[in-house]
Formats: sequence, C-alpha cells, structure tokens
Amino acid sequence: MNRAKSMLFSVALSVMATGAAQAQTAYKIGYIPTSIGQALTQAWRSGAEKVFKESNVTFQAYDANMKAETQVTLMDDLINQGYNAIILQPADAAALTASVKKAEAKGIPVITLNTDTLLPHAANVTMDDSGSGYLIGEKIGESLGGKGNVAIIQSPPGAQAGIDREKGFRAALAKSYPNIKIVGAQNALWVKDKAIEVMNSFLQVNKDLDAVFAVNDNMAEGATIAAESAGRLGQIKIWGFNGQKSTLTLIEQGKITGTAYTNAFNQGGTAAKYAMELLTGVKKKGAKTEIIVVPPFAATKDTVAQIKAEDRW
Repeated sequence: MNRAKSMLFSVALSVMATGAAQAQTAYKIGYIPTSIGQALTQAWRSGAEKVFKESNVTFQAYDANMKAETQVTLMDDLINQGYNAIILQPADAAALTASVKKAEAKGIPVITLNTDTLLPHAANVTMDDSGSGYLIGEKIGESLGGKGNVAIIQSPPGAQAGIDREKGFRAALAKSYPNIKIVGAQNALWVKDKAIEVMNSFLQVNKDLDAVFAVNDNMAEGATIAAESAGRLGQIKIWGFNGQKSTLTLIEQGKITGTAYTNAFNQGGTAAKYAMELLTGVKKKGAKTEIIVVPPFAATKDTVAQIKAEDRW
C-alpha cells in the first residue's frame, strides 16, 4: 500500500471510529413534572419518549406529587447522579429557580415546560398562556353578549403558567367587555376534586353565574361535575385550558363549552429534541432562556372534530 492510500485508509478508520463513538454515546435525561398522573404530563412524556427512542438515552420520570419541595429534592438527586439534561415542569417558579441555576452551573441543561423559572436556563417550551387566556376571554365575552357574571378557577400561587392564563383572560374582559363582572376567583390546586369544591362555593353565593374559566382542563371537568349536580350546567359556559382527551369528549357532548387545545405530544417531543440538540452540539445554549411557544387551537363543539384521534391525549 503506497503512502497516499495508507493515509486515506487511516483517516477513514479515524472517521469511522469517531462516528461509532458518537453513536454509542449514552445520555441520562430526567423528567420532573408536577405530577406523573395527569393527562398532560403523560402526553409530554409520551412525546419525549418517541424522540428518545431514536437515540441512546435513558429517560427517567419522577413524580413530585404537586410539591415544589419534592421537585427541589429530585433536582438535587439528578444533579448528584450526573444526569446530562433535565426536563422540568416547575410547581413554583421561584421555588425551583435555585435548583435550575445549580443544574446549569454543573453543565446540565434544563428545559422547562409551561412554567418558567426566574433566571436564564436552556429553554422553555410553553403553551401560549397569556394569548390563549386572552382568546378565551374574548370567546366568553362574545358568547355572553358583553354582559354577565363570570368566575375563575385558579392555579396555585407561584404557578406562572396559570397566572399568565388568568392575566390574559382578565385583560380581554377589561379591554372589550367591561360590563362582564368577575364575581369570584379561587385556587383549586390544578385538580378535579378541589375544583368541584370551589365550583360548589361559587354556585352557592352566585345565583346568576354565567360562565367559568378554569385555567386547566382538570379543573374545568370538576366545575362541570359540580354544575351538573346542581342542575345548572345548561346555564353556565365552562372553558378549560390544555385540551386533554376527556375534556374534548365533554365538549362533543355539550357539557363543556371549550378549551384552548395544544398538541401536548408535540410539546413534549419539542422539549426532547431541544435537549438532544444541546447534548450533541447541534445547538449552543445562549445567555437567555430560549422561549419556544406552541400555538393553541380554540376547541369548541363546532371545531373539536378537526383534532385527529392520534393527536388526542
């Protein structure tokens, strides 16, 4: 073998070895939602797993049981175990900021879902919370003819996604429908059972309640159960947020008026792709959090059929 051919052969072997090493690179990626058992967080997980199946990734999910302090402990555990990236849905923006900062300082990129934290990190893949809240405010205002009484079923304090949804909703009413009165606003912890309790209290003190905006679908479903039990479901327009499969079914049945639907499979997959692009060097982390907004769709009885079966989570 002459010298030129020998050099080419050596270069080829080097390239092959490098490619094989890259293909064999294993990554550990953690997923910490507020709770594993929610339709939304399960859909995010499914979307991410579909992406990670194409790579050498160990993807582990952890249940924080709706507690920010548990998420802080889990973040410390994943940092100490040398995870390569973390996908996080913070239960409380302020409470998780230090944990995210610690992970990033160790070279572990953090991609947040919906609720962001207070300091820069890799990325936030989010629904259009404020814009969708505004959209729902306009829909409710229009359907009520600009007059009536509405109530808000809120997220827990510190959950920025819920805060932004409510802020957008209130802004729409203030701008376009000043004669609509917000007669109540109460936190239902994101969950159906608590929302039933909250809705019952709204019904007891408001004999003329025209509409309810629940800042997630679980709470909208709870509001529906309470209103139906009280015999007032037909009098109250109920809107949710997220677009989970069970809520879409209730919209088709005429029990829930509408929801701001987002394809959560795509949202989880987007977070996973971003993590892999960072880890493989396709992307470089910037000085600011990259915000990736997943657009919503107003799902009502007239439009819900446009959402395909495979996109229902």
